[in-house]
Amino acid sequence: MTGVHVVRKPHKSGIDTWHVYAWRGGPSIHKCTGPRPVIDQALLSAALAEQAKATKRGGRIESLDDVIDEYRGSPEFARLADRTKSDYRMWLDRISAKFGRAPIAAFNDQRMRREIVEWRDGWSSQPRSADRASMMMATLLGWAMERAIVTVNVAARIPQMHRVDKSDQVWEAHHWQALADAKDKDGKPAIPAHLMDVIRLARLTGLRLGDLVRLTWEQVGEKAIVIDRTRKRKRRAVIPILPELRALLKQLEAKIPKDKDEHGKRTGPQRRTGPVLRNSRGEGWGESGVKSVWQRVKPEGFDRVLHDLRGTYVTFLATHRLTDQEISRIVGWTSQRIAEIRARYVDEERVIVSLVDRLSA
Repeated sequence: MTGVHVVRKPHKSGIDTWHVYAWRGGPSIHKCTGPRPVIDQALLSAALAEQAKATKRGGRIESLDDVIDEYRGSPEFARLADRTKSDYRMWLDRISAKFGRAPIAAFNDQRMRREIVEWRDGWSSQPRSADRASMMMATLLGWAMERAIVTVNVAARIPQMHRVDKSDQVWEAHHWQALADAKDKDGKPAIPAHLMDVIRLARLTGLRLGDLVRLTWEQVGEKAIVIDRTRKRKRRAVIPILPELRALLKQLEAKIPKDKDEHGKRTGPQRRTGPVLRNSRGEGWGESGVKSVWQRVKPEGFDRVLHDLRGTYVTFLATHRLTDQEISRIVGWTSQRIAEIRARYVDEERVIVSLVDRLSA
């Protein structure tokens, strides 16, 4: 064990949330918003008390809080991405608040499953959060089961409340028209140009937002965009530069800020380097920044999300006569999933257009 561990959680409002843990991987002892908390005597005493409890326990697992402490310090937790750790800590704190003092033996009883489901139902008005609650509990107890701390995972396979099939959702013509028609209170386009750059590039590359905002000019080749390791799947991605994408890249290249001179003015050369996408300040986007701006300006009642642009990219490739197998290799989806999108959005449209042409002849 080491000293107290302080973690900052940024918020789109600009007001940070701070979590103070008794030690790295240890239990939470304080939470606040605003400026970084001062580690005063009260917090040090709380940390020492938690450390004393852990020492007194001598490694024995007696309550769910003991399991939570062990899981926080496990190799499995250490391997998680920082963003995932932050999310897990929040839910582990919530689990601790509800079940932390319960004896671990109680979680070998199937009747505890009802308690977990009822706790999850407290977020029934927020189905995604409800599902995160049950999934985090299942993850924790699954970890405990692997270590023979419990004999059964009573939270396993709890049905999800949030049910939606987005595999076949793409942005269609009326969605693009809605963006074009959207106006702000002054009658100007509601979708700023720097956000439209993100949307258009997503449509023509199929990249997830995390990879999109991190895309640099160094990854843009003559015939393809090459990302050696994607954020989510940790795999190599090769995106062919088709004519439409090439034209967009030329437009984005023209927006690259010039280098600053010794007086801080941008009068120097324009270098093809750094982030491909830039925000209103000419700096690289962050994922949260894109999401925040999109939520603020998207048309009312718009029934698509930015992630649906991956499916839209599939239809784009399909209209360029790529096979399902070729599209599958580029996007990383199964050929069956590609075929379903093609059948609904590409082939169906062609059949209707052909029928109209014949009837109009």
